[in-house]
Amino acid sequence: MSSRLGRDTLLTPLFVGFFFVQFLSFFGFQMLNTNMSLYVAKIGGGNRAVGFVACAMTLAMVLSRPLAGMLLDSYSRRRILIPAQACIICIMVAYRYIHSIPALIVLRAVHGFFWAFSATAVTAIVAEFLPRSRMGEGMGIFTIAIGLSMSAAPAIGFSTVSSSGFPALFKLCAVAVACAMGLSIFLRPSGPVEQKPEKESSKAVMFLPSALPSGMLIATVAFVSSAIMSFIPFYSVDRGARSAVPFFTLSAMASLIVRPISGKLVDSYPPRAVIFPSMLVLTLSCAALAAAPFRGWMLTAAAAYGLSFGALLGGLQAISLTGADRSHYGSAVATFFLCFDIGNGIGPLFAGLSADFCGYRGTYAALTVLACSLAVIYGVCSTICERKKLAKIATSGR
Repeated sequence: MSSRLGRDTLLTPLFVGFFFVQFLSFFGFQMLNTNMSLYVAKIGGGNRAVGFVACAMTLAMVLSRPLAGMLLDSYSRRRILIPAQACIICIMVAYRYIHSIPALIVLRAVHGFFWAFSATAVTAIVAEFLPRSRMGEGMGIFTIAIGLSMSAAPAIGFSTVSSSGFPALFKLCAVAVACAMGLSIFLRPSGPVEQKPEKESSKAVMFLPSALPSGMLIATVAFVSSAIMSFIPFYSVDRGARSAVPFFTLSAMASLIVRPISGKLVDSYPPRAVIFPSMLVLTLSCAALAAAPFRGWMLTAAAAYGLSFGALLGGLQAISLTGADRSHYGSAVATFFLCFDIGNGIGPLFAGLSADFCGYRGTYAALTVLACSLAVIYGVCSTICERKKLAKIATSGR
């Protein structure tokens, strides 16, 4: 399959193929994740065991992201992706033979290690073939695959466990990843993805400095968003809703709709024209949750959360990639998602501690202040940087 794309082409066979690779990979991943707490309980674990099992995978992902980025920039990305997918399939099958918490913790850590390689590789490969002029729009469309999988996987996973048990779930997850691997084998791009980076290009690194500003910002966004989502099921019922399903559904729909639009805006305007308003909308979501006198406010918060998170994730990822050389796309993606994983892991911890002291509404009020502060700090810093850039251009033009 040819990798020589038209200058501004997005929806090529290669792009569409890897879109489905991403969808299938995350579909299997999310089906397993949303049912893992139930499996922990089935083999005799309690709430503390659930925390240790989740922490093991997150920690392994955080620790392995930098290594994944460096290796993906040093060797053929596809030749790293396919073995990682094969290992994940074996791990999915192995879950059915795990009947103790210590063994499950070890397996989750191994799963997190190989998942970091697989997820980072797919994104880096796709970024390689996106035209820089449409990186934001391309990444926005590509991340829809994750949103779609997260919308469908939990319900199908729960249904499978209810009707056929956990062995059937593990088998279904393995099949999903096997289909993703089959597609990855079939999609044989030539050119940069299949070649080892040129010796003349800068050396592969574990952390890419140019991706750190976007990474630090997505870490704070992930912190706030994961804290928001931690207690939505309980808070929705507390505010008079029957369940949190309407919140999750509306936020997912809003996120899917906004991703390609915000990406196109990132391509056409300065980053702050998209990032700053999105952070203000995230603040609005937190404020609506803190107020939430009735169900309508919860739905307003859901729409605001989906719009802001969808715009920020796709937009910031595109910004981190456009600031990197193509030979460093692996480390750019790894640095970005390393920061995302850290924020995503710390947010629920903060939410849990805060909820114990000041309740759900107090927690969302604190998140409102934090989100607003971040928006103001970003607005001030981005304005200063823009003015310095314009002054430098004006000085050099004299």
